Amino acid sequence: MVQSFQETAMEKLKRTVEQARAAFNTGKTRPLAFRIQQLKALKKMVQEKEKEFSAAMKADLNKSEFNSFSYEFMIVLGEIDLILEKLPDWASPQSVEKTILTLNDKTYIHREPLGVTLVIGAWNYPFVLIMGPLLAAIAAGNAVVVKPSEISENTAKVFEKLLPQYIDK
Repeated sequence: MVQSFQETAMEKLKRTVEQARAAFNTGKTRPLAFRIQQLKALKKMVQEKEKEFSAAMKADLNKSEFNSFSYEFMIVLGEIDLILEKLPDWASPQSVEKTILTLNDKTYIHREPLGVTLVIGAWNYPFVLIMGPLLAAIAAGNAVVVKPSEISENTAKVFEKLLPQYIDK
């Protein structure tokens, strides 16, 4: 019985990764405008659903609303604002000093997303330790697979319900 469950879970994970890779391969995640739109949608999710996440963390870890806001939501909202401010500069080509071999060339660093990233959540800070890496991966232009901690099951259920409502599947 356990083996068939693991195979089913592994098949589901494989299918999810394949879907994320297919989405990345379309090039949809690369444009700066798409990344910014996704980040703004996540900010909206945090602002609109703070109480729902807070209640889930109360049920999972007995975290107070103040603790959830101070150590989870406030940090994430600050990160989103910083990324939105800096992302256009981070995504633009950066000039590089020329060498004797590149005197006649245009030299710059052009950052490219790597593809699909996996974000595995931790049980003790189930919101911020999902959202921080998720924000970075989206800002970089990657497709993301999110795997919340099964120990913080209520928070995981809220993520499972809300992420598809706010950001592109």
